[in-house]
Amino acid sequence: MPELPEVETIRRHLEAVLPGRRVTAVELRLPKLLRAEPGRALSDLVGQVVLAVGRRAKLLLLDFSGDQSLVIHLKLTGQICHQTVSGERRCGGHPVPAFDAPLPHKSTHLTVTFDDGGTLLLTDIRQFGQLRLVSSGAVPALLADENYGPDAFDPALTPGMLAAQLRRRANARLKPVLLDQTVIAGLGNIYVDEALYSARLHPLRTPASLSADETACLLDGIRDALDHGLRQGGFTIVNGRARPLDGYPRVHGLAGAPCPRCGTPVVKTTVGGRGTYLCPRCQPTPA
Repeated sequence: MPELPEVETIRRHLEAVLPGRRVTAVELRLPKLLRAEPGRALSDLVGQVVLAVGRRAKLLLLDFSGDQSLVIHLKLTGQICHQTVSGERRCGGHPVPAFDAPLPHKSTHLTVTFDDGGTLLLTDIRQFGQLRLVSSGAVPALLADENYGPDAFDPALTPGMLAAQLRRRANARLKPVLLDQTVIAGLGNIYVDEALYSARLHPLRTPASLSADETACLLDGIRDALDHGLRQGGFTIVNGRARPLDGYPRVHGLAGAPCPRCGTPVVKTTVGGRGTYLCPRCQPTPA
């Protein structure tokens, strides 16, 4: 699933190339992906200019002139590619189809064409993605309805703030709590495993059991994992197996591989219905 670093990576690219570009054509091949405000249609974007590209949690936000905003959620298998008229391409999100595969793919459901001949393509092999077309003024309310917690990348997120958020589910298992977007926005399965490994915390620990030092280590682990993911443009996991780069990811998708710290084989288990990777020595099971 595309997670926060994957979405932030493509956002940064789009922010560099799209503002100021005018939409010349829009083609939606799978109408069920779109939820539009009454009276709005994607064809309304034709002739409009991109004003800004933003992100909240795992949502990509494109603001256009004419009081139009397109909110994109890649969900499980969504992929966004920007392709220039000369064929140069930058992609983010799910790695299937391959980022260098011919486009449009058979699962490419949205193509937006700009006045420089470039295109923005949304491909989704499982069709779980979602498009929302709303007035720009309605975006804050839309985001408020999602009830997101503080963004995991927000520098204002302190150990104290993290502790307060975790206490909302004080006796739940730590991994499902960290995956709860109303607690911390943007963390997904891969990055939670990596953060817990970094902090030497077992995913079955409870927030109530954490000391102040452990909470601070957890926040450091969250930022460390996200920073590495961002530098890589997102971790690559294919068929449940990681393809580490520069030592990351260290445990997720690497069952049977030696722990980078102690050499104990990484194990895979299930926590809250999610495949979970950990070092049984560095992350001891709670009593």
